[in-house]
Amino acid sequence: MRLVPLNGCAVTNLFSPLSVKEFRRYWFAGAVSLFGDHVTFVALPWLVLKLTGDPLAMGTVIAVAAVPRALFMLFGGALSDRWSPRLVMLLSNLARFVLIVVLATLTYLDVITLWMILIIGFSFGLADAFFFPAASAMPPRLLERDRLAAGNSLLQGTLQITVVLGPMAGGLLIAALGGDASADERLTDRVALATVFFLDASTFLLSLWVLFTMRERFVPDKQPAGSVLDSILEGLAWAWRDVPLRIFMLLMAGLSLVFRGPFMVGIPALAEAHLPQGAAAYGTVMSALGVGAIIGALIAGSRPPLANHWLGKMLLFDFLVFGAVMCLMSQVHDLMVISTVVLFAGILDGYVIVFLTTWVQRHVPAERLGRVMSAVMFVGQGLFPISSAAAGAIAGWNLLFMLMLGGVLAMVLALAGLSIRPVRRLGFT
Repeated sequence: MRLVPLNGCAVTNLFSPLSVKEFRRYWFAGAVSLFGDHVTFVALPWLVLKLTGDPLAMGTVIAVAAVPRALFMLFGGALSDRWSPRLVMLLSNLARFVLIVVLATLTYLDVITLWMILIIGFSFGLADAFFFPAASAMPPRLLERDRLAAGNSLLQGTLQITVVLGPMAGGLLIAALGGDASADERLTDRVALATVFFLDASTFLLSLWVLFTMRERFVPDKQPAGSVLDSILEGLAWAWRDVPLRIFMLLMAGLSLVFRGPFMVGIPALAEAHLPQGAAAYGTVMSALGVGAIIGALIAGSRPPLANHWLGKMLLFDFLVFGAVMCLMSQVHDLMVISTVVLFAGILDGYVIVFLTTWVQRHVPAERLGRVMSAVMFVGQGLFPISSAAAGAIAGWNLLFMLMLGGVLAMVLALAGLSIRPVRRLGFT
């Protein structure tokens, strides 16, 4: 690996990565772009509902975007290793900028239709498939190994902050721009929504400028040989041969299958059926989860890495806690109790995710990092539609049984993981 000399300071705290100019610019541009994205996440479903009045159409748009995101993620990781994460992110953001401008323009001109949104959603998901693995492979090219945990903490904490604040800002902006009751409702809605989309497009411009002008400080000497498909297969084979990584990915696949879908399906269903606050309860629980993740990520960035061989145990404990939370949700229908336990579970989850991401970035050789990170993401995201569909089917029959079943299975798998020595010994060396 070619090393570009450091002009920064010693690693001392959470904010030390911001003393590195290239990372500071990368973090700021990413924060602005993420905020714009989460504003759009409110506006796009609202646009679909205004056009069709059909919640199923909204779900179809989300699904159409999710499919290419999962299917092509491995290609995104391979190209990140073959070219560079910066170049892949630059091209992906350029494509997403064009798509959001097209969406904004069609909305403003009042010619947007559902089939246009489906095409744009599919294309956006395709661009995302290349962007996310590259973004995960980027921090090790900007920061020294000792700064990675703090850098990942800042990035993860910022992501969670935008998850909380972006939708809120989007809702307020749409309401403010479209709130003239005396005007034509269709006119005010399309102007408000188009304005939100153009705002998101402006955040992409900042990200594009930063990615175009920045440089990677740590660049691998070796490049993958052969075709892109050969690169993908070689990266997957390497990950499978690496025993700790293989066990970790299998464990993540199992836990994602039995936990993620039931948890994300169960919260809104529980709020609607068993909590008197209804939609407000759903928002409160999700906010508690997001705030907890922010706190956990920031704690992780301000602390030394987990002691050797503790990372695997903490990951299993994380899923054990969430399994217990789901079991509790199936029996206790009090918003304050549920929000409190979800808050603390979110703190633990945010803490573990930072060190887990850092471990993968430090464990995997830089020339394979994009492909391995894409495989890790694929394991988590590829099984989510299956998990969600199964959870929805069981919840339609008996919601409380679904929550209890998902919680028990998550706890059983977490406890079973303790019997696997490589998992128990997973950690920083």
